[in-house]
Amino acid sequence: MMKKTFLFLQIVFLYLGSICPAWAQSPENNSLLWKISGNGLEHDSYIFGTIHIICQDQFKMDDRILNALRSSEKIALELDLSDQSELMAMQKLSMNEDFANIENEFDPETREAVDAFLTEHYGVGLQQFGIFKPFALSSLILVKLLPCEDVGSYELFFVEKSKEEGIPMIGLETGEFQISLFDQIPLQQQLDDLGKMVTDKESMDEFLALVSAYLEEDIDRLYELITEADMFKEYGDILLASRNKNWIPTIEALIRDQPSFIAVGSGHLASEMGVIQLLKDAGYHLEPMYAEPIY
Repeated sequence: MMKKTFLFLQIVFLYLGSICPAWAQSPENNSLLWKISGNGLEHDSYIFGTIHIICQDQFKMDDRILNALRSSEKIALELDLSDQSELMAMQKLSMNEDFANIENEFDPETREAVDAFLTEHYGVGLQQFGIFKPFALSSLILVKLLPCEDVGSYELFFVEKSKEEGIPMIGLETGEFQISLFDQIPLQQQLDDLGKMVTDKESMDEFLALVSAYLEEDIDRLYELITEADMFKEYGDILLASRNKNWIPTIEALIRDQPSFIAVGSGHLASEMGVIQLLKDAGYHLEPMYAEPIY
């Protein structure tokens, strides 16, 4: 099995879990959009699986998603990206304490590879960018690894729709909490995986396989791909399962109060500990909303 890199984890660190027989893997699960009803709800709500970055020409959006969004009175993302104070806090937390530069924390070969990549694509290297934490550096690198110049973001799309449609937005958790997850992963492990991002072509092959499964709306396959990550085996619970459980009370309060559109990383959806199954366990009916076939 190929060793997954920090590149892969950075994009899907929200998606991790463990595969269990209780979650039936089936083509019937092939949908990114699920309707939430029943259990005394007076109105339907929806949960949608995102991928955090994708080439714009692969960005999929259709009427079933837009109609679900427009029928809602609140939008929930993992983070409230419409909150400027949240964004400012995340920017600050993305930097090392006291702006310490981690350039010399890399082993020499890895430092050379990462520095050369950043310099080639941004004009400056680790001497300047080394003040950022590894997860922030991985984002900078990933954007330049994608096979396109025009990059799309579902989260930013929903922020714009929130403004256009006048639908309030909330976050299921804070950026401070998300960033704290990376602080629990050893620095050296993160730095080594940064080096693999720029030297190991398998990294992008893995990401492209993820994109392919996403475009097919195959949430079970997405989950299988993600759970092959070596880092998941050690940190899977804090990166996914515990967070899914923590979200359920917030989601329940939200959907009981008003029809809501909830968008989270697509790897959060499948598995016994996925949000879909946890909501079913809480008594709700979840129905996949399939895309119209293209002839």
